[in-house]
Amino acid sequence: MGQLFDSKLRLRHLQCLVAVASHRSVQKAADALSQTPSAVSKSVSELEEMVGTRLFSRRRAGLQLTAEGETLLASATRAFGALHEGFLALDQGSSLAKQVNIGVLPTAAAFLLPSAILSMQAEFPHLVVNVHSGLNSELLQRLRARELDLVLGRLPDPAEMYRVSFETLYTEPMILAVRPNHPLLSTAPDPSQVARYPLVLPLTGTTIRQAAEAFFISSGVAVPRPQINTLTEAVGYELVRRSDAVWFVPLGVVKSDLDEGDIMQVQIDTSVTRSAVGLSFLTDAPSHRLIELFADRLRELAASMRDN
Repeated sequence: MGQLFDSKLRLRHLQCLVAVASHRSVQKAADALSQTPSAVSKSVSELEEMVGTRLFSRRRAGLQLTAEGETLLASATRAFGALHEGFLALDQGSSLAKQVNIGVLPTAAAFLLPSAILSMQAEFPHLVVNVHSGLNSELLQRLRARELDLVLGRLPDPAEMYRVSFETLYTEPMILAVRPNHPLLSTAPDPSQVARYPLVLPLTGTTIRQAAEAFFISSGVAVPRPQINTLTEAVGYELVRRSDAVWFVPLGVVKSDLDEGDIMQVQIDTSVTRSAVGLSFLTDAPSHRLIELFADRLRELAASMRDN
């Protein structure tokens, strides 16, 4: 990696990083930023040179952040939030900026949240959006502490529902994903055959990990070993692409890869893992117009996903 801070770093480098990550396309990012594609590509290349590693990998579905790119994007998002808040404080003569604090699970962030943020900031240019990721239980704890305004994630366990209401946006199953030409694709497999291959699972303690384990238990199969546990999409994708590993992953995370044929779905019934993805609110929180508008935007986008 590059040095801790490069004096050549400019705001345009981070703007291009965020735009390309959101649109997964240099052309679309250039249109959003009113720049030329060559200018956007140059800024991304310069940023990669500064940090000393690739930030994007090219896939059929578009440009995909690498693990390093996801780390830098999270920091860039926080930096932009702080800058927006500072400018608003100067403009309004107050330290209080209009902002929304959202908690999101990594597996629920692929489409809905970036699209909602871009849509809201197009309508409210001075809106500050602070995005916090983590496990469902951690995010709900922060929601109850009023550190977050809402959480985009999966249906909580009943024990975690104290002072929390949940609204379903859509439901999705987990699937078993493998590389093209994987041996499991040439047969009519059953869950016991998955045990022959390395398994990529969600982290222990997560809702989707529990769903994965419930699938194997209901199939009368012990959870296979060896296994790799991760919530990072880039890691799961590369493990599958480079080996015979089987990735137990929510459908929405890899849908574009499935559509493009970069990843294939093993034809084993995993409908038992279907679960709700939605919004969690604090039941005793005061009404906030910006939060309501943001939630409405997420509902609209989720409805378009269901329609398609």
